[in-house]
Amino acid sequence: MTIIASLVIVVDQVLRAYAPEISKQLSVFVGLIITNCIVLGRAEGFAMKHPVWPSFLDGIGQGLGYSLILVVLGRHPRAHRFGSLWGFPVLPLVSEGGWYRPNSLMTLAPSAFFLVALIIWAVRTWKHDQQEQADYRIQVVHRTETQ
Repeated sequence: MTIIASLVIVVDQVLRAYAPEISKQLSVFVGLIITNCIVLGRAEGFAMKHPVWPSFLDGIGQGLGYSLILVVLGRHPRAHRFGSLWGFPVLPLVSEGGWYRPNSLMTLAPSAFFLVALIIWAVRTWKHDQQEQADYRIQVVHRTETQ
């Protein structure tokens, strides 16, 4: 999966340099291919260590979770640009007598990273078993020298 994702990135960069029009048309699909490699790699890693039924349930759960994240990340910029989600006002705009002034910074692609970070923080706060435990012990390595 890593090899496929790497080759797709290399082909995308070559197309961007030598065929920019084709690169523009294929740009959406490059991200999808790389994302699918990540999802399939994770599913394959789980399935290699578990029987069929738990692997099936894991795949269903991962698919639903991934779909939920895509919906949240896809709708997030719309709420910040227009103040509404699916046509329902969420943030009252200043132009309509409200308090919210549209924030164009949050409509850019990097804002998705901030949103993902907030989602991870919320899940790890809610479910303490999702937190990683740091190991701060210093390990001393003893070497014996042969003479």
